[in-house]
Amino acid sequence: MKISITGFGGSGKTSLFAACTGKTMEDAIRQSVGVVSVPDVRLNKLSALFNPKKTVFTAIDFLDTHAMDSHVKQEKISLFETLRSSDCLVCVISAFRLMSDEEMIDELNRLRLDIVINDLDMAMKRRERLEKEIKICKDKADKQKELDLINKIQPVLEQEKFLYSLEFSKDELAIMSNSGFLSRKPCVYVVNYSEDTKDPKALEEKVKKQLEILGDPSPVISLNASVESEIAVMEPEDRDEFLKEYGIDECGKDKLIRAVYQRINYITFFTVGEDECRSWKIPVGSTAVDAARAIHTDLARGFIRAEVVETEDILRLKSMHEAKKQGLVRLEGKTYLVKDGDIINIMFNI
Repeated sequence: MKISITGFGGSGKTSLFAACTGKTMEDAIRQSVGVVSVPDVRLNKLSALFNPKKTVFTAIDFLDTHAMDSHVKQEKISLFETLRSSDCLVCVISAFRLMSDEEMIDELNRLRLDIVINDLDMAMKRRERLEKEIKICKDKADKQKELDLINKIQPVLEQEKFLYSLEFSKDELAIMSNSGFLSRKPCVYVVNYSEDTKDPKALEEKVKKQLEILGDPSPVISLNASVESEIAVMEPEDRDEFLKEYGIDECGKDKLIRAVYQRINYITFFTVGEDECRSWKIPVGSTAVDAARAIHTDLARGFIRAEVVETEDILRLKSMHEAKKQGLVRLEGKTYLVKDGDIINIMFNI
């Protein structure tokens, strides 16, 4: 799973990348890809309860991209290729260097416009190619379906709107999945404010309001990427003391990582034991067999049934034995839809 951080030059996106990945700024500048653990207090509590040899958090890849306003042609090409292959975009707005709220909203609109223009250019080129191919191709059905889709989305892009406002059929979604239209991808917006900002939440709300006007359901997170990057490389004891001193309950980068995780429509299930407590990511709507496959393909192939219990019940009762005694551990079959927070033990035979 690939998450791309994008924004204009000087927006602080590299500082944000450093904060999310725990890299120093020097390393973040040299290395544009990093693995990020998804924070989950439930796994922390389960680990404290079971005291396993190892605790493993689910992870996603974060990338720092070229600046959206780069004038280097190859960088621009590389940027959009990276964004098209990403599962989610994190769009950074540089509120820390702007003189007014109007400038902040203007930067938001310009960033969105660059994405829309790229999509519109791609749609127009694809339309031209399809129209030529349809004239000479014997089997025109599939190409006509794609052309019909282009006819549907192009007017929306010409109005400088993202494609969130449109509903698509299963066939259209199948075509869209390989199209690379950026204005259809999940986004999370980050308002990167300065240390002397008096009311970061007010900036966040202004961006949210503008997105509502534009029909964009994407979440907005406000943070100071520079401070977050400094916190990320602190020793755990120093970090805890710093957060306590400044009355910070949670790092902004943790809020961002969770917002991204939710935006891409994933949920978490857990496996627990004395050897390992671990969180696993699967798409919403996944079955018990899908969960088994996420752990190992052999578990899915030899799936018999799954033992399922809710995390809250285990944390409340303090043991799996007590949960079974009270009838809270269920046996589920292949078609069971996994819920966020399920603890699952796969029973299988190969």
